[in-house]
Amino acid sequence: MGIMNFLSDIRNAALANAVIVIFHIYIAFAVEGVGFLVIVLPIGALVAGAYFVKGKIGAALLALPTLAYLFVVPNMFEALTTGQSGGDDHIGWGVYILIPFWLFTILLNIMTIIAEVRGISKYRNN
Repeated sequence: MGIMNFLSDIRNAALANAVIVIFHIYIAFAVEGVGFLVIVLPIGALVAGAYFVKGKIGAALLALPTLAYLFVVPNMFEALTTGQSGGDDHIGWGVYILIPFWLFTILLNIMTIIAEVRGISKYRNN
């Protein structure tokens, strides 16, 4: 039961998403350019909103970045199989750390969304 509590805790989901957002802020400044923040900052705002609102509204806010992450999954598997990571070629072996963490974050988000929608989260508001 401890694992399920961990996976359905919105605080853990927010923390994992924050790591991804902070990494992409670094990528925006180091590789992609400041224009990349147009994509990254709204995702960070949605995650922060989900953390502070919680409940069904928080689940909906967390679902939006999760859907965006799911659209990137095919590119992740391509990066693993071909050894290329798109515009982030300088990361190299880091892809083998980042992609499993990203997939874990997707799982964490889905479990948290289910717990928040069902009302079984210990942080439910409604």
